[in-house]
Parts: sequence; C-alpha cells; structure tokens
Amino acid sequence: MDMFNVKDKIVLITGASRGIGKAMALGFHDAGAVVYAAGSKEESVQWMASQGINPLWADFSQPETPARLIQSVYNKEKTLDVLINNAGIALYSKAVSISDADINNIMEVNFKSVFHSSVNYYKEQKKRGVPGTIINISSILGIIGSNQASIYSATKGAIIQLTKNFALEWAKSGFRVNSICPGYIETDMTSHLKRHPGFLNAVKNAIPQKRLGKPEDILGPALFLASPASSYITGQCIIVDGGLSIP
Repeated sequence: MDMFNVKDKIVLITGASRGIGKAMALGFHDAGAVVYAAGSKEESVQWMASQGINPLWADFSQPETPARLIQSVYNKEKTLDVLINNAGIALYSKAVSISDADINNIMEVNFKSVFHSSVNYYKEQKKRGVPGTIINISSILGIIGSNQASIYSATKGAIIQLTKNFALEWAKSGFRVNSICPGYIETDMTSHLKRHPGFLNAVKNAIPQKRLGKPEDILGPALFLASPASSYITGQCIIVDGGLSIP
C-alpha cells in the first residue's frame, strides 16, 4: 500500500555497521529508500557500498561528529526525509565501579549525539521550509529497571523524554519525532548473555514469546514510523520486546 511506502525517501541511519542499524539500512534500501549509513570505524562500513548503501564514517564519541555528519548528507542531497538515531554503546557494570570517564563517554554517544544530530537536522530542514521525521532507538531499559546497567538505562530513558520534548517543540514545523524501544535483541550488545547460559535461559523464560528478538524485528516499526502510515503519530515510543515489559 502507498501509505507504507518509503520509496525514494532520503534516510540517514547512525550506528549502522552491524546489528539493528545494519538490518534497518538493508531493509530501507530494499524498500526503495536512498540510504546513508554511518559506522564508527572505516572497516565497519566497507560492506555498505556493495549493497547500494552510501557509507559514512562517524565516531560519536567526538563532539563535532553530529554536525559534520548531517552536513555531509546535505552536501549530496537537497533534503533529508528521515533521521534514525541508532548509534549507541552499552556499559554493564556495578554503579560503584563506573568512572567519570565512563559516564562522559556513554553520555556523549548515547545522548548528546542524538541531541545534536537532531538539532542540526531540524535547523537544516527549517532553512529549506520542509518537514522532517526523526526516529530515536531507545531501549526498554529506559523504561524498566535492570541490574548493572544504570548509566546505559539512564541515557535510554533520557532519549524517550528527549523524543517527547522535540515532538512538542517542533510539531508546528511539521516534524514528527518518535522512538523505538527494543528489548533483548541478538546483537553484539547482548552477546555477553551467551557466556552465561543460565542467565540467558532466565531472560528467555521471562519473555512471553520465549526468545530474544532479531535485528530485523526492529525494521517493521522503523518503516512504519518513516512512512505516511504514521503521519498522525509523534512523541511516542513503540516497545518491541516480545512482551517482556508487560506489567
């Protein structure tokens, strides 16, 4: 149906070298979008060009990266229809063991880069007098508690609130800002679970669908939020967790 169509939309996806970001980059490309995908290492973006995806290098631990990345797309395109803020890093550690350097690093990547990428995108679209769409990848750990993930969870909770505030602030400009909150997805970020079979089984048993999600499970909600089918949805978080967070 045309209402779910993203063909020819210009889409920028951060943190796209693997996992959820890679699945979204490939999925949007297959759906006919023009995809720009950013990864943090030169070698991690080498696969993109062979798949018809425009590769970009972006290290979000560096404060100047968001503005540079957004501008690099506008240097090639007249507009940017969709920004998907997916780049993020995890930190699983007891709170008493977390250093200020750890806090600053994860805040730079998980929160500040989303803020500055979104603001730079908004400014560029506003100059052109056209609306935009932002999709922020948060986490259910931004909603529920988790053991030894205090800073990571805090940044993901902040992304949910940032989404709501941007949605309100920019609605009159035609912007829509939403987030997706994945549960436990089979990516590098959750690979540590495989080293603890007992804990992995406990996690699966706590999920009503009795399995971890796959990166492709996030693609459908992202395509929906990027398409005209969600034109009256803004400031929301779509939870994709197999039912784990059901009260």
